[in-house]
Amino acid sequence: MTRDEKLRLRPNRAKEVLREGGVIFSSSVRLPEPALCEILGLAGFDFVLIDGEHGAIDAASIEALVLGCHAGDTVPVFRVLRPHDPEAVMHALDLGVQGVLVPHCRTPDDALALKQAALYPPLGKRGFGPGRGMRWGRVPTAEYFRTVNESVLLLALIEDPEALDHLDEIAAVGLDVLWLGTGDLSLAWGVPGERNDPRILDAAERLVAACRRQGVAAGFPAVDAEHAKWALEQGFRAIGYGGAEQYVMKTARTFLDHVAKPV
Repeated sequence: MTRDEKLRLRPNRAKEVLREGGVIFSSSVRLPEPALCEILGLAGFDFVLIDGEHGAIDAASIEALVLGCHAGDTVPVFRVLRPHDPEAVMHALDLGVQGVLVPHCRTPDDALALKQAALYPPLGKRGFGPGRGMRWGRVPTAEYFRTVNESVLLLALIEDPEALDHLDEIAAVGLDVLWLGTGDLSLAWGVPGERNDPRILDAAERLVAACRRQGVAAGFPAVDAEHAKWALEQGFRAIGYGGAEQYVMKTARTFLDHVAKPV
């Protein structure tokens, strides 16, 4: 890295790919082990989702996992625990994450709340207190504020049936990705884990259509490569694939199953 490069914010490659009309891929971590983020980045994922909703993640863990993402040259994105927690959004961004995902985005107001929490005025209401994002003062203040709002990746989970009645309005708020939450939708409809339920497939089609109309990317959680290929064919432009901990279990069981070790 040259001296001039240090004067700029860390690039958000995932957001740049979306701007260029491309597809981004992600995976997640729930345990506070930075090397997992590094490994996922080196594997080639565009961003790593640091799961603060379901994982064992505190403030110190966020910072360490961000550094793991840096080591793997990938974009750190934080999944907050609560959809209406602007302080958690601000805090994670100040610790160096380059994107935020909120769960249970049901209305345009929910999407707007994320946007306002993550962006500085005049586009939002984020309080000032950057550290790592500003390269600890190495980026001049004027340059930081000129570019920072455009460098934050904003994602929202569409995982409640009532959200499907507001897709166009939610997409019109101007987030980067609306992510289909097939798990919670299937639970809400009484078919847990049934990703091929007609209502899930209909929700996927409706989400992609609304995102296209509003110029937003649609995201999808794929369970395997064939599932991901299907999602790409439908028009999804952000694909998630499991988590690091899941890979360990899957690979371990595949080996043990092949050598006939019972559990």
